[in-house]
Amino acid sequence: MGLEPEQESSLRSLGGRRSAFPFHLEKPAHEVTVHPFRIARAPVTNAEFAAFVEAGGYQQDTYWRTLLEEKDLDGVGVRQGFVDQTGRPGPLTWRDGKLPAGKELHPVHGVSWYEAHAYCAFKSLRLPTEAEWELAARGLDGRLYPWGNEFDPTRCAHGGRPRPDTVPVEDLAEGRSPFGVLHMSGNVAEWVEDRFQPYPGSTAQDVGTLDRTVRNDFYRGTPETLRATVRTPHRPTDRFPGLGFRCASDVQLKGLEIR
Repeated sequence: MGLEPEQESSLRSLGGRRSAFPFHLEKPAHEVTVHPFRIARAPVTNAEFAAFVEAGGYQQDTYWRTLLEEKDLDGVGVRQGFVDQTGRPGPLTWRDGKLPAGKELHPVHGVSWYEAHAYCAFKSLRLPTEAEWELAARGLDGRLYPWGNEFDPTRCAHGGRPRPDTVPVEDLAEGRSPFGVLHMSGNVAEWVEDRFQPYPGSTAQDVGTLDRTVRNDFYRGTPETLRATVRTPHRPTDRFPGLGFRCASDVQLKGLEIR
């Protein structure tokens, strides 16, 4: 997990220039044991999130237990601020409590970590851990992008297109990871479960350890930011266009046949 020294060296000259990107957040590379898990093939869509909204998900305390337990937040007050462009409960990118017309199968975005967490609770699922997310994106060979080590603009939704925007989650299947997971590069950045912490052995200071972690970059990303090792800290209340999520779950090994 993380960025190898030789990978960083090649990235620092990406595009023939010296990069100021904070690669230190991705170092050092280290081994992690990941237990069996399931992860969604694609990010949560607008249509899927609409089921949560229509079921009164924003009003049901049971889905918001994590927010209500935060000691330094007014949980109810914070939740009331999670509204769309017209003041209705919903993602920042919606209007009048409704998803954008024609974008039912696009990933939902403009949601906070708490909204993502609440949706997962609604579905009896959870957010993936950071290590699970990176494994699903990189496979077992430590590649920089889900499809390999070289950026390919045809395999992801990114800032090089004429009008950067989200795309349906089943599009760009050629950008899938070795495990068949879609859009681990571009389309939307994704919340994961973990608080942001420096990697073991890191010399990084003041990296926002009270924040939650976001992986990937969204549809305005560049080859430098769309790599599968990129990680950034964000306040769990942050919500902006391009910020989405996918779900995960544990695997019960009892009685499971391993092939």
